Amino acid sequence: MAGKNERITIVCEGYEEFDYLIRLLHLGLWQERYRVKIKNAKSLTNIPPVYQNEFQNDNADLVVVFCDTELTPYEQFISICNKIDRFHDCNASKYVVYFSNPCTMQVQLSHFAPVELTTNSKHMNAPLIRSLTGVDNYRARDEQRRLINRQITRENYFVMKGNLERLSRNFRVRPSTNFITLLNYLENPDASWVRRIAKKL
Repeated sequence: MAGKNERITIVCEGYEEFDYLIRLLHLGLWQERYRVKIKNAKSLTNIPPVYQNEFQNDNADLVVVFCDTELTPYEQFISICNKIDRFHDCNASKYVVYFSNPCTMQVQLSHFAPVELTTNSKHMNAPLIRSLTGVDNYRARDEQRRLINRQITRENYFVMKGNLERLSRNFRVRPSTNFITLLNYLENPDASWVRRIAKKL
């Protein structure tokens, strides 16, 4: 329908993902026709019920998920995908779950350099985070998240995308992410992808 605005809700895992996605939204690089809402599930285990609530209440034309895989054997991540699949009675997670392995920091740091995180440990990743962002002793505190996200710009958004292109999209590979697929969708003026995915659910 000409002139229609598609409502997209992104259910994210927690405050790191929420703040980062809000920053990307405010950069203004996604098509204006998409009315994007970011919903913080506040934990990995809360994602399925929050997703289901958003979907059932017709709060959006499409609801998607953005979360970490955590570490092997990926039990919680696989559980999320399975619950979403059972809710739709089809392989829905293939189309609506976007992930970063081992964690969202893999995507955030890709704004500044090609990185290959091997752990989601904040302690282990702190030296690299400091060297790329200047944020010392990273523990995901409010001010630390703000300091990193302030450095994310329209220019290094495209650096990030180039760095993500190098990574696997198989969630069992570390590092990996399929987040770039969602970014490409949101930059696309042709919204037929929204209807195409919605029909599969």
